[in-house]
Amino acid sequence: MATFSPKDLFGGAIVADLPVRFLNVSDMREVPDNQEAFVSDSTRTSILIEINERLNLSQLQQGDPQQAAATTPFSFSLPNTTKDDAIAQDLHAAAFHLHEICEISGDSYKIIDNPQLIQLPKLPQVPAYLAKALITSSARDVDAAVATSTCRLLLIRLMEKSTDIIAYIVVPHSEFDDAGDPRAAAREEAFAEEAMANVVESFEIRDYGLFC
Repeated sequence: MATFSPKDLFGGAIVADLPVRFLNVSDMREVPDNQEAFVSDSTRTSILIEINERLNLSQLQQGDPQQAAATTPFSFSLPNTTKDDAIAQDLHAAAFHLHEICEISGDSYKIIDNPQLIQLPKLPQVPAYLAKALITSSARDVDAAVATSTCRLLLIRLMEKSTDIIAYIVVPHSEFDDAGDPRAAAREEAFAEEAMANVVESFEIRDYGLFC
């Protein structure tokens, strides 16, 4: 069973429980200021936390409708703002963030779990959403199999700070496929599920000055 412990992020302004066996990528290479990145010491699984400008209605409405229809179950044509529409916009924002991550990570993707509203125990008034996708990358040569990965996304929306925080866990399957060990892949997926659950349960903002 994996062990988790509190990890100071962005100078301690944010705290979340992460796997103790994960290495801080910033100790190995430069990481953008708006990002914290960690990688497993035994697999290629990674956990990233990013602070981004909050996606607004106009940005979502400017999304490519053809691209959106091809890659997500959502249309980017949004109604006028109401309380319910605000949730709809958040769901679109989660799909938008997931699309950007998956587009960078592979050639195509399929949403496995549509974005859904959740509650963060330590931030109960803050809208948060979970989603999951399967990413597919083309083989580099004719005889090679396509490579797949999963991406679990947590989106936290801070309206007052005009900020979207995203935390995502990417599990590449190629190392397990190459080893012919589907059980190892299943174990890593179960671990990623547990890791995301720990992030959700423990995520805490201690210094909102980070977003000024």
